Amino acid sequence: MTTINTNVASLIAFNNLTNSQHSLQTSLTRLSTGLKINSGADDPAGLVASNILSSQISSINQSITNSNRANDVLSTADAGLGQISGLLDQIRSLVQSGLNSGALSSTELGADQNQIDQALTAINKVAANTTFAGDQLIDGSKAYTTQVSSADAAKLNSYQLNAVTFSGTSTVPVTATVKTAATQGQLFYNFTNGGLASNTTIEVSGASGTNVLFLGSGSSLSDIKSAVNNVSNVTGVTATHTAAVYGTATFGTVGSNNGLTFTDIRSQATNPDQAVGNAQTLKVDIAAAAATNTLSVTSASTSNSLTLTITLGTDGSGNVTSTASDVKALIAANANSSGFVSVTLDGNGTGLVVGGQGPTNVTTGAKNGSLTFQSQDFGSSQFVGLKVLQGTLVTNQGSVGGTASSRSTGTDIVATINGQAAVGSGLSASVTGSALDASVTFNKADNVAATTATITVTGGGSIFQIGQNANVAGQISLGLPAVNTAELGGSDGKLFQLGSGGGLSLLDLGPTTPGSKLVSIITDAINQVSTLSGRIGALQANVIQTNIATLNSALQNVSQANADIADTNFAQETSNLARAQILEQSGISVLSIANQTPQAVLKLLP
Repeated sequence: MTTINTNVASLIAFNNLTNSQHSLQTSLTRLSTGLKINSGADDPAGLVASNILSSQISSINQSITNSNRANDVLSTADAGLGQISGLLDQIRSLVQSGLNSGALSSTELGADQNQIDQALTAINKVAANTTFAGDQLIDGSKAYTTQVSSADAAKLNSYQLNAVTFSGTSTVPVTATVKTAATQGQLFYNFTNGGLASNTTIEVSGASGTNVLFLGSGSSLSDIKSAVNNVSNVTGVTATHTAAVYGTATFGTVGSNNGLTFTDIRSQATNPDQAVGNAQTLKVDIAAAAATNTLSVTSASTSNSLTLTITLGTDGSGNVTSTASDVKALIAANANSSGFVSVTLDGNGTGLVVGGQGPTNVTTGAKNGSLTFQSQDFGSSQFVGLKVLQGTLVTNQGSVGGTASSRSTGTDIVATINGQAAVGSGLSASVTGSALDASVTFNKADNVAATTATITVTGGGSIFQIGQNANVAGQISLGLPAVNTAELGGSDGKLFQLGSGGGLSLLDLGPTTPGSKLVSIITDAINQVSTLSGRIGALQANVIQTNIATLNSALQNVSQANADIADTNFAQETSNLARAQILEQSGISVLSIANQTPQAVLKLLP
């Protein structure tokens, strides 16, 4: 159709030219910004995805920065601990030197003590001056703050809070409950009549070491106890003497005030550990009342029995006139019977004794004396060994009458902390988890099943945000306790006591202050520092550094995903630019031609 009012060809050319120019502008924008998405119109869904990924990239980058800073803080604390560990080694060496007192003059001993004093001062200075960005790290400032009732504090020897997570609460209770008490290694030795039958050589061994003892023929329980305890600092084994319980027989009642308890004391003077096994069985007989009797006591014996017969005083009608106090006085005054029995009153002794009681064996509750050999500490690492090298000495496990055994090992405490099964080690129980990492040590006296103690954490500690998520999953909590001379040490004492005037210095060594006590304190202190340093190192190596590696990997992948969505593909976009430029140029030419098309109508006019 030949028309001049509507140039359809021109409109088509113009529309295509407009599209080509838009494509050209898009390519120029993408190439100049490097971004494929420069506005929501470019790719609405892609823009949303890119913004989410960009936010994650920012979070990952900051988490990497946080992790590196946390690592720097912990490295600073660990460096301080390393210095303290070196000072403790010096103190250990100086104490070892001071124990060689026979080869040292008092001046030299004083010089060693002066060095120890200086080292103790240095430890406190290191603890106070180990800082990061102005914050002190190992002086207790980074420890958790707690509250413990006086009743529960009395049950605990110590406790350590390494990590506590506050999940929306202002306090966190840490409740430890003993399920099964820890035990010591224990062996029992029963009384032998006449003591050891022959010269006996035994090897006593425990967690601290081994020692050989030479016991003479006839050695009593007390002799054996003394020999073992004299080397307990070498072996870690102590001996406890359980006294004999002598047999008894009771007549009458407390309520009637005529009660009498007779105790067999025949071996008390000559063989105090023997209460069972006398050749003669002792009996007491309170004869039936007869008229006009005088209070008296007689004895009769056979090869296997000894009987004391008490005749009560009576009136002409056969009524008893002797009170319990009268009978007691009679026995005490009679040289014969007082060597066989002792008498105690059950009541005030004013009641009249009833005749016709007996004869009754005086054997109730009788037990021979015994010895208990036990490890000084509790737990599976503690044991008692008693090996007979010469002679005879039989020990039992479990009880005096238990199974014969020459070795017994202790058991660790079984406990729960906040309901979780804890790992036991001696009297200590610990749990390790992301929400709670804590240990509790009970006192020996409270090492009893069902004992419970609660520590309420009210604040403190340090939180490191090392993950992408702003919650406990992305955080680590850590409590750094005070590492100074007032806190370092163990059950034998604290480190500051090794200083001059502290009561446990080199100048205080003597019978009541053995060198082993000083060494034990230093060993406990070294273990505390080493454990804390190891925990920090494990946190760095196993948590922070692996976290950084994981974040770097995540950053790489998330950045790649974001680049695929939002970044310009220059190879593709330069191709699009060339195409758009060509289309624009050809579009302009075509539009020019299309605009000239209506002029052809002039040729039709005359």
